[in-house]
Amino acid sequence: MQTHSMKKYISIFALALALPLSASADTLRVATDEWCPYDCIPSQNNGKVGYLGDMLVAAMEKHGHKVEFVEVSYSRGLTLVREGKLDATEACFREEAPDFIMPPTVQGISNTTFFSLKDNSWRYTGTDSLKQAKMIGVIKGYDYVEPELMNYINQHPDNVLEITGEKPLERLLEMLLAGRLTTVIEDKSVLEYKLQQMGKSDQVTVSGTTPVVIDVFTGFSPANEKSKIYAQILSDEIENMRRTGELQEILSNYGIQDWKSKP
Repeated sequence: MQTHSMKKYISIFALALALPLSASADTLRVATDEWCPYDCIPSQNNGKVGYLGDMLVAAMEKHGHKVEFVEVSYSRGLTLVREGKLDATEACFREEAPDFIMPPTVQGISNTTFFSLKDNSWRYTGTDSLKQAKMIGVIKGYDYVEPELMNYINQHPDNVLEITGEKPLERLLEMLLAGRLTTVIEDKSVLEYKLQQMGKSDQVTVSGTTPVVIDVFTGFSPANEKSKIYAQILSDEIENMRRTGELQEILSNYGIQDWKSKP
């Protein structure tokens, strides 16, 4: 009897060794912040976590893993993921976190865009046009990526308003709609999504874009030895979801198209 039990134990142990690491069920703790439609705080968006979160949950569930979202500011999330206290963060740029483990498959593209009131003739054409704006609204601590623009913001000119705290984008848009700002700078998809939520899409128009387009990822912790496995799972499953149509189903919940199909 003892021999049989030992044999059974050995065969179970051998099976465990033969299974890939991803077969063990993990709960990934993921930093989330408000940057809809990429990354959404559920309490502010009818329970939606953003399309990146939906993709991550769908991908990980197929491999027996769970995902738990932890609401923190973006900069705090980067720190916690870097330290290994959280497993990943959403809507991450390689430029901001070059040490993070990124999936081989890109999960979106971001382009910094200027928005103004429809009846405002101001247009962004470079640094000189920034100087001509009466007041430019930005979120404090954000990296708007384009070097010329960031240099201007970092010089702290009198016509740049940097805001922080609760619902910063909503507050900036309210100031724009009230005529207190010439322009607000934000990712195009993010600002258009917020305007739609606020029912103000018809009052605001694009007044310029920067030439820099950057890739968006779920970034995994460099301190977690399983991060490469998670990143590969996510990458493989996104490609599978693209083939089956599941990816477009997820994106349609946010009114957006697959970035790969865009011209």
